Amino acid sequence: MRIYLAGPEVFLPSEVALGVGFHKKDICGRHGHVGVYPFDEKMPETGDVGHLIFDACVRMMDDCEVVIANMTPWRGVSMDVGTAVEVGYMHAQGKPVFGYTNETRSYNERCEPDAYLIEPFGFHDHMMCDGPVCRSGGTVVRTRVEPEALYTDLTGFEECVKQAHRRAGA
Repeated sequence: MRIYLAGPEVFLPSEVALGVGFHKKDICGRHGHVGVYPFDEKMPETGDVGHLIFDACVRMMDDCEVVIANMTPWRGVSMDVGTAVEVGYMHAQGKPVFGYTNETRSYNERCEPDAYLIEPFGFHDHMMCDGPVCRSGGTVVRTRVEPEALYTDLTGFEECVKQAHRRAGA
């Protein structure tokens, strides 16, 4: 099974991002699957770079059967918006979505009180992000980690690989 590896790790310093991608691919391989990381394809450096990177990521997702998304909050209380788009894209294709986070508090616990309504469901993130994971037969795996390991601890990721493996065998 080819698994698209979605998450904000690609925005970490390059050596860290490459290391996380390598470890994710290694975990997939140990479970008999192929991890597909956005850096697997040489990204364009000239031209309409942003759109070309988008096109490359869509091609990679199209070539995968499953996505595992790092849903750890990124630059705020919610998951990385690009990762959320990838979750929605894969779900709309009818492909299973699995997700993990290294933040254990629910979305409504992380939001500062204000005059606006907040979803009281106890989900990790917005219901439109958690929903595809639940509908795929998984749960958003929540792991408590030290702050310095927020984007590098892969305990929850490995549990998602196991969930995807079990679902593939079903």
